[in-house]
Amino acid sequence: MSCHTFLVDTNILSDSQKRRPNPRLAHWLSQQDQIAIPYPVIVEIEQGIHSLRQRNPVRAQLLRSWVDGLLETEFLYPAMNSQVARLQAAMYSCRALKQLWFVGPESDKRPGNDLTIAAIAIAHHLPIATIDIWDFEKISTFFPLPGVYNPVSNAWIIRPAAQHQQSLDSASSSPMSNGRVQAS
Repeated sequence: MSCHTFLVDTNILSDSQKRRPNPRLAHWLSQQDQIAIPYPVIVEIEQGIHSLRQRNPVRAQLLRSWVDGLLETEFLYPAMNSQVARLQAAMYSCRALKQLWFVGPESDKRPGNDLTIAAIAIAHHLPIATIDIWDFEKISTFFPLPGVYNPVSNAWIIRPAAQHQQSLDSASSSPMSNGRVQAS
């Protein structure tokens, strides 16, 4: 079992719902005692279900059942507090990170939530588990992250800093709600 509590990116959870889930990722996820699911990951999953509803209502309903079940399970839900807000505001003010949140009006691309996930990770001293590492590597050059781990390659992309290691060992002291998230 894992000795870390990881803040999971959307791709970690959504992979389990693919027609052919990555077996390495499925194994890694099954070995985790506790994961932390940040608010933006829930938003991205919900948004995906809503957009799929028009094209494939049957698949959307299957995903709806999956996410309802997921939200009824026990997991850590890191608080969106003032420290997260301040970090996110600082990240939005960093011109080098603008392409991570600003999408031009002519683009079909949706703005990403990686800055919010990064702010939550820093505020709660949680390493991020993700398959898509590039944006987090860029963010960490300006706002050092407490770790980025790719479970598919079984590699730390950004090793946990010494100052964060103690926090990782005592992540339960972080101000999070430990319990059920009620679907509204």
